[in-house]
Amino acid sequence: MLDGILLGLQTAFSIQMLLMVIGGCLIGTFIGMLPGLGPMSIIAIMIPVAISMGDPAAAIILLAGVYYGAIFGGSTSSILLNAPGVAGTVATSFDGYPMAKKGQAGKALTVAAIASFCGGTIGAVLLMVFAPALSSVALLFHSAEYFALMVVGLSAIAAFAGTGQVAKALLMTVVGLMLGTVGEGTMFSLPRFTMGIMDLQSGLSFVTLAMAMFALPEALFLVLNPPVPGSGKSEEIKELRITRQEAKSIAPVIGRQSIQGFFIGVLPGAGATIASFLGYAVERNIAPKGEQKEFGKGSIKGLAAPETANNAACTGSFVPLLTLGIPGSGTTAILLGALIALNVTPGPRLMIDEPQIFWAVIISMYIGNIVLLVLNLPLIPYIAKILTIPRNYL
Repeated sequence: MLDGILLGLQTAFSIQMLLMVIGGCLIGTFIGMLPGLGPMSIIAIMIPVAISMGDPAAAIILLAGVYYGAIFGGSTSSILLNAPGVAGTVATSFDGYPMAKKGQAGKALTVAAIASFCGGTIGAVLLMVFAPALSSVALLFHSAEYFALMVVGLSAIAAFAGTGQVAKALLMTVVGLMLGTVGEGTMFSLPRFTMGIMDLQSGLSFVTLAMAMFALPEALFLVLNPPVPGSGKSEEIKELRITRQEAKSIAPVIGRQSIQGFFIGVLPGAGATIASFLGYAVERNIAPKGEQKEFGKGSIKGLAAPETANNAACTGSFVPLLTLGIPGSGTTAILLGALIALNVTPGPRLMIDEPQIFWAVIISMYIGNIVLLVLNLPLIPYIAKILTIPRNYL
C-alpha cells in the first residue's frame, strides 16, 4: 500500500497531472456557476478529449477535477442569483441568497468556499482510509458475489429516479442491458445484433451514447428557447472576511457534515444533492431553537452545512466507483464509462493492477481542493461577472 501511495504521489505531482488538476478545476468552476448546466453534460462532451490524451491517469484526473470543481463553483450562482448552478447546490441558495440580499454576498461566498474546501479535503482523507479497506474485502468476491453486486448496482438505478419514475428508470435499465448485447459475444465470439455493420462488432460506443443522452439535449434546449437576458448583477463584491466567532460557529457544522456527506456519497444513487438537503435538515433540526428561526433567512450555519455535505459526498462517490466499479452518482456513471473507454477496469483489482491511477486520483483531490480555494477566493469578484452573460450565448 505504501509503495502504491508513493507511486501515486509521483504521478499526481508531475507537471502534466498538475496541469490536468488546474484545468479541470477551472473548467468545472466555470460550468458550475452557469445555472442549469451541471457537470454531467460537460464531462460527456469532454470524454473524447480525455480519451485522445492516451493517458488514463491524466484523463480521469481531468474529468474528476471538472466534477468536484463544478460542485465547488455551483454555489456562486446559488448565492448571487438564487439560480443553482448544479443540483447539489440548491440547498445552498436557502441561506446564501438571503445573505446576498443583506449585502453579505462576499461573506457568503467565503463561507461557501471554506466549507467546500473542508468538506472536499476531509472527504479525500476518508476516501484514502476506506477505499483500500473496501477493495481488500472485494478481492474475496467470487462469481456469486459479483452477480449479487451487479443486481444491487442495477437496482440502485431506481434511486436516480424521481417520485413516480421508478418504473421508467427500471425500463431504461433494461434498454441499457439490451444495448449492451450489441457486438461480439464474449463466450463464442459470434456477432450479436450487428446487422452486418463492422463498426458494431465491438459494441456501441459509450462516448456516442453519452454525447447523445446528455450533451445534445442540452444544446438543443438552449437553441430552441428564446434568449435569456443577463442578470445585470455585476456590482462589485468587496468584503470577503468572516469573523473569528463566525468561524467557531461553523466549525462543528463542517466537521459533522464532512463525515455525514462522505458516507451518503458512498451509497450508490445518493450523491451530492441528497447529501446537501439532508445536511441542511440535520443542522436545522439540531440547532438551538433561537437559531432555527434564522435558517432560510441568512443563517451562516445553514449555508455551511449543504456546501460541506455536497463536496464530501462528491468525494465519497468515488469509493464505490474505484473499488467496486459501481457509480455512486449520475456523474460518476459517466466517469465509469470514461474509464472503461480508456481500457481501465474499476474494481477491487484497480489498486493492485493500476496503483498509479488509483492513488493519483485520490491524491489529486487534495491538490484540487487547494487549487479551488486559492483560485476562487481572489477571483470571486471577477468570476461573478460571468453570470451577467446571457445563458444561450454560453
